[in-house]
Amino acid sequence: MTANKEIETLKGKISSGDWDVMTAATNRLFEIGGQENISYLIGLLDDSNSKVRNAAALTFRENRYNEALEPLLTSINKKENKGYTGTMVYALESLDCKSKLKELFNILFDKNSYEVQYHILTILDEQIFEFTNADLQEIKTKWDELKCDWNRLNNLDKANQKDYDIDDTLIQSYVDGFVSYME
Repeated sequence: MTANKEIETLKGKISSGDWDVMTAATNRLFEIGGQENISYLIGLLDDSNSKVRNAAALTFRENRYNEALEPLLTSINKKENKGYTGTMVYALESLDCKSKLKELFNILFDKNSYEVQYHILTILDEQIFEFTNADLQEIKTKWDELKCDWNRLNNLDKANQKDYDIDDTLIQSYVDGFVSYME
């Protein structure tokens, strides 16, 4: 099979609906490489099918392909993708998010699922960030506006709290941890 024929076959497999076939195809396209194939994979982050977006995102995660950081953030923040971003946020864990502290907190604060919140907190725990006082002030201000409603918005009941709940106290500890760096 010629390289062009293989590439066209792989692109067809990505829309197959079969998860294993889809992920094998995105991984192989990345492996083949070339700007055209990588651009195609990045373009999949705009696909209307969440499985297609997720297959591409996991390929970028597996390969620690940091050039996908901005396209992933753009796709995560699209309102039409809301509720279908957990895998894409998971993909961010292996990318260098050092200059995206404010963006990560914005995703955390945007009434996302437990899965999304968990992945954001993992990134905040595991990576080192660059930020300005203005970034920290903006994070603090947004949190101050939101914290009174956090538990209600996330359907958390303090009386029946579970160990794994991502409640206002936990989020406050993350905000405080970063805000403590303000000069």
